[in-house]
Amino acid sequence: MEIRDRIALVTGGAHRVGKAIALALAREGAHVAITYHASADGAQQTAAEIEACGVSALAVRCDQSDPAQVAAVFDALRARWGQLDILVNSAAIMQSKPFLDITPEDWDATLGLNLRGPFLFSQHAGRMMLAQETGGVIVNIADEAGLAPWPRYVHHSISKAGVVMLTRATALVLAPTVRVNAIAPGPVFKPDGWTDERWDALRSSTPLDRLGSPQDVCNAVLYLIHADFVTGHVLVVDGGRAL
Repeated sequence: MEIRDRIALVTGGAHRVGKAIALALAREGAHVAITYHASADGAQQTAAEIEACGVSALAVRCDQSDPAQVAAVFDALRARWGQLDILVNSAAIMQSKPFLDITPEDWDATLGLNLRGPFLFSQHAGRMMLAQETGGVIVNIADEAGLAPWPRYVHHSISKAGVVMLTRATALVLAPTVRVNAIAPGPVFKPDGWTDERWDALRSSTPLDRLGSPQDVCNAVLYLIHADFVTGHVLVVDGGRAL
């Protein structure tokens, strides 16, 4: 798929890696919608940066665990552009907590945002894309924690493992009109609350002897959009840590 003049939606596109992806698509000539939850100021700033690339932007507030709010995002897309070509499910939370201390509320919050949200967005996007002659592409942002468990992030690991299976299942269901792939990043953006020392310590367990950056994820997103013979794949972008 060529990206120029396509319509893209990036969930969680107001900041962090989601923002980097949204701007990468804008630089390639896509018109970009982003969702945000609490980061209204950041969303408006990102929308302005998207428009500075010479394309149009749309920022929509959404709690993506709420089906009604997700549906409203697609109503806004239809009203603005009438189509959707690219969906990147990037919005997520990452809570560290000992397994025995995880509450039902913690579980619901993490699974609601990290797995229920991508499911709802993929379902709506799938309907739109299947109705289009040009089809579409979905890229889910998983995590290395979805491929190997993290003891202090059990609910996060489970949610991202679900994203991996959501990717594979929907790739089958929506083929051949819609391609669905995922990216499982390693250390590309320091988590909130981490010290520089804790972050830098990950380098020693990374075979390429360096940490990644949001641009590494952006490069993978662009590849998966262009790669017309790839679907149902989980592209690991982790500097070799999975080895």
